[in-house]
Amino acid sequence: MNPLAENTDQMMPLIPFVLVMSSVVVMAVVLVLMGVLGARRRIKPNGFFGIRTAYTYSSDFAWYTVHGLAARWSVMAGIACLPSLVLIPVATTPNGQIAALLVPMGLGMLLLTFGMWRAHKVARAREVREAGRADLP
Repeated sequence: MNPLAENTDQMMPLIPFVLVMSSVVVMAVVLVLMGVLGARRRIKPNGFFGIRTAYTYSSDFAWYTVHGLAARWSVMAGIACLPSLVLIPVATTPNGQIAALLVPMGLGMLLLTFGMWRAHKVARAREVREAGRADLP
């Protein structure tokens, strides 16, 4: 007899459920906060919070431009994670709960990744344009 097959109808125990739900809330809040603070230029270059890449560390212009451009994507990523808070409790199977967690989180991470990629691309183009203008008489 397969012990895993016996537990397929059981729901997540209370403590792991609370931890998962809390993690979703914290992740959504951090992503939205990063977007809001990045748009307002309130995140100073640091090694802990924000978009930390070789390009963003290369200059203050790069840091603030990338964070400003990625701000809306970060907020959307945080909001995209929130349906997990509704879907997990209503899922009727453990696999349903896993899907209810991973699908919105995956969508949020895709939005964040695309937004950061797009912000880097636009920021580099702006930097090149501004460097070209500085050479004009």
